[in-house]
Amino acid sequence: MVERIDFDGEILANAPRINMSRRAIICGIASGSVLPFVTSCATNPATGSNQFIMFGEDQVAGMAASAWTDMKAQVPVTANSRLKSRVLNVWNRTVRGAGQTGYVDPNADWDVAVFDTDDVNAFVMPGNRVGVYRGITELTENDDQLSSVLGHETGHVVGRHAAERLSITTAAQAGLMLGQIAITQSETLSKYGTAIGALGGAAMQFGVVLPYSRRHESEADRLGVDYMHNAGYDVKQSVRLWELMAANSEVQRQPEFMSTHPDPLNRAAALKQYINAKGYALM
Repeated sequence: MVERIDFDGEILANAPRINMSRRAIICGIASGSVLPFVTSCATNPATGSNQFIMFGEDQVAGMAASAWTDMKAQVPVTANSRLKSRVLNVWNRTVRGAGQTGYVDPNADWDVAVFDTDDVNAFVMPGNRVGVYRGITELTENDDQLSSVLGHETGHVVGRHAAERLSITTAAQAGLMLGQIAITQSETLSKYGTAIGALGGAAMQFGVVLPYSRRHESEADRLGVDYMHNAGYDVKQSVRLWELMAANSEVQRQPEFMSTHPDPLNRAAALKQYINAKGYALM
């Protein structure tokens, strides 16, 4: 149930109107003198995207270390040596393909774990940690599709998506906190503090955090295709993978603007367009 909140719009009638991009909003919040953040808004050479980064790679990797250890202790790891060998072989070949771009060290040490659960998913954690669930290996029809999954996860690493998501979330929370402080100091606005806070939280979530998350997924999809191509896998299977993912979805998806991930069929269509544009194949 959604609670309706009514308040007098005249209160904000004379407030200044500011039109800023999501990146400008985030960079502005973080660079304000009231926030002790050291930030960087730079272009990622692999993706061409402007990024907002508050944390170094070592910092983010350190934060993820305990979560990775806990997960491997709590979630069963497969005892199927054939399955693990398959995942590692596809992983090593895909990473070598990624290494041809110059943005990935093909000789870096990676901790790849295959978890023995039905989850149709895979993930990457900062510090070269990759988790693959048995469920995703069973959904994939061939190694080309599995390479698409693993290339996608490598793309998250190259895109520095974990650091950027953490930075965005941290800055957003700090911005909302400062807004709440400002509201409580205003006798007029304090009466509507809950309503304004709820609106601000929704605006930040739907206008900044979720769009960045979906952008990260799309970037990782495209990078994964590049790595597949370099590794000699059939890039057309990346499109087939997302068609399978869409068919496998048992629950109706919420609208895309409310989700951290783009719709699977939209991802398939976007990848088909990307593959044609790059000349990797004709689809």
